[in-house]
Amino acid sequence: MKSVILMFVGGLVGGLIGPVTALVGVAAGYATGYALAYASAPKPDEKQSPCG
Repeated sequence: MKSVILMFVGGLVGGLIGPVTALVGVAAGYATGYALAYASAPKPDEKQSPCG
């Protein structure tokens, strides 16, 4: 009976970790891409920003 409970808990934890890991990966990739784009792009001056 113990192994059934462990399998059930493992399944629940795995089911929760999967989407969370995917979201964290997407967020990390987005943050990395944003940081790279912001670092490589020239910093905008106050004159160039449309929303001052």
